[in-house]
Amino acid sequence: MYVQSLEKFDDERGCLFPFDFSKIPFSPKRLFVVSEVPKGEKRGNHAHYKTEQFLICLKGKIEVLLYQNGIERSVILHPMQGVYVANLVWDSQVFKTGKDILLVLASTDYDRDDYIESLSLFDEITK
Repeated sequence: MYVQSLEKFDDERGCLFPFDFSKIPFSPKRLFVVSEVPKGEKRGNHAHYKTEQFLICLKGKIEVLLYQNGIERSVILHPMQGVYVANLVWDSQVFKTGKDILLVLASTDYDRDDYIESLSLFDEITK
């Protein structure tokens, strides 16, 4: 599991969090933001055939569940921490505060056929 804390530059004018794309194992093609998810709600619940993602917590606290080869791992992301999600890894996110904001960088353009939404199919594919 690849977890990264982002740099933070703080002064009287506020905080600056630069992000260097060369620190993740792919070149992003798109990004999206997930917000306004009710406290305790789970999102994601799928894997991708090709797409790699880097999930960054911008606000709140988000638990990321990663499942591969019958093993589930969990990481709690706090603001400005991110986790790499390779292709063929089942992932879910639990939004812990109700005010969480998740930024997702993706390695591919959106393609509905890239999604694996059945856990049993995922287990079969990744045996």
